[in-house]
Amino acid sequence: MGPGLRRFILIFIPYLWLLLFFLAPFLIVLKISLSDTVIAQPPYSPVLDLSRGIAGLREFFSGLDFESFVWLTEDSLYTNAFLSSLKIASISTILALLVAFPLAYGMARSSERWRSIFVMLVILPFWTSFLIRVYAWIGILRSEGFLNQFLLWSGVISEPLQIMNTPVAVYIGIVY
Repeated sequence: MGPGLRRFILIFIPYLWLLLFFLAPFLIVLKISLSDTVIAQPPYSPVLDLSRGIAGLREFFSGLDFESFVWLTEDSLYTNAFLSSLKIASISTILALLVAFPLAYGMARSSERWRSIFVMLVILPFWTSFLIRVYAWIGILRSEGFLNQFLLWSGVISEPLQIMNTPVAVYIGIVY
């Protein structure tokens, strides 16, 4: 086996993996989303009939229908949900960048001794379960939580803030 063939095989294997386990399911979901709904089990027309060869491919492409996507744009519920998600994602991205860049800059400029400690402090939360971190944030942000108790104790506020179930809590949870 020559070096060119070895290189081709080494490069081909990950592409084959991506094709089988990413692109193929993605295309199946795309086909299902473009299929006509039928009263059957499952509630859509068959995805692709490879046993029919070229005729099956022609039928596959002729059966594509954008009616479901047009319906999504006509219903204000879905449009508003999409725009709200886009707003949350944009604000969260900006907040994450505003937090991450100064931290990364500070870590890069710190001494070698402190840098490893800072890296450990950044990595440490990933060692805990996501669910545990969410419950910790609930404990911190609720009306009787640590944040409100600290703000009341320090005299910054006179009554507890309602932070839970607000966009601020969503942004804190996403950015963290």
